[in-house]
Amino acid sequence: MTAPEPVRLVSLLSTSCRALQDSCSTIYIHRRSKMGCRRKGLGLWLVAGSVFPLAAMSSNGVVEVYPKRPITLVVGFPPGGGADVVARQLAGQMTIDLGQNVILAYRPGAAGNIGAAAVARSPADGYTVYLGVRPAALHKSLFKGIDYDFAKDLVPIGMVARVPYVLLMGKHVAATSLQDAFAQARARPDAFTCASPGLGSTNHLLCEDLKEKAALPWAHVPYKGEAAAMIDLIGGRADFAVASVPGALSYIAADNVRPMAVFAENRVSAIAAVPRMEEHGYGGIDAHGWCAIMAPAGTPSYAISRLNRAINAAVSNVEVRKKLVRLGYVMPGADNTPEALEKFLVEDTARWTEILAQWQIKGLQ
Repeated sequence: MTAPEPVRLVSLLSTSCRALQDSCSTIYIHRRSKMGCRRKGLGLWLVAGSVFPLAAMSSNGVVEVYPKRPITLVVGFPPGGGADVVARQLAGQMTIDLGQNVILAYRPGAAGNIGAAAVARSPADGYTVYLGVRPAALHKSLFKGIDYDFAKDLVPIGMVARVPYVLLMGKHVAATSLQDAFAQARARPDAFTCASPGLGSTNHLLCEDLKEKAALPWAHVPYKGEAAAMIDLIGGRADFAVASVPGALSYIAADNVRPMAVFAENRVSAIAAVPRMEEHGYGGIDAHGWCAIMAPAGTPSYAISRLNRAINAAVSNVEVRKKLVRLGYVMPGADNTPEALEKFLVEDTARWTEILAQWQIKGLQ
């Protein structure tokens, strides 16, 4: 058997090679004689100075090099929004780690589901991936007209960031505290409203969850996006709103709205003075949104593994972490594996599907 032509590697082929990563940044497979290949396998020449792709042996014995061309990261939302900010930070660092460009492609619509469906139909070769969000995982309940199955047609690679939410109160509300505001709401049924960016959004579900747990007779009002909800909250046409912390930060900084509590297990660094909902006596209403990278089902395991390492390298980068935390995001923990993400997605989807059914929130299409 003739050994393959010299090829560049981006990932380490063995434990011993991994130990040399700090001092060696490119590995080439060297042509060996038939006898040498049988006796010792592929010889390795170590050449310093550049990034190297991963070579993996496929099931048919062919050496696969990955990545050997640019990777497309599909974002299901328009440029300029929160998902775009996360995607740009991720793509920049992944490009450095992988040695190939990670190119952003925007396929907005149906709360990210248009992009998800497009990726689900893409070749499962590791060169097209998707920045997933919760509404895509809930598409069977919310977007029944979209022809794909998030749980079956996409596979998890790694978590990128979690998105905490905050309860905002309009400055026109004559209350000095959250407890005071809630007391007023209970005393005046249907007098107060809670705004969200739309039906079925995590914001909407949190409005409903808080309404039930705090016995609030307020009315939910859906808007076409977070910005529209903020405009009416500031203008006094909505009384409360549930917003993502990244989306609310500029309004909080400008003192246009009052942040009352975060829906999170821990306080959020970007607004550390704002207490958790549990500190007000309302536990069990923790619900981060999330951004995670998914690939078409059937994507080779070597590509999944290499992409996961690149994601973890990106979210571990000090500058990336500082920027995203400053913008209100929460970074993933150390156990950021495809298996951990799959477990999270199964549990998260089951939880919110049950809530949608409980409150009879109908599909949007």
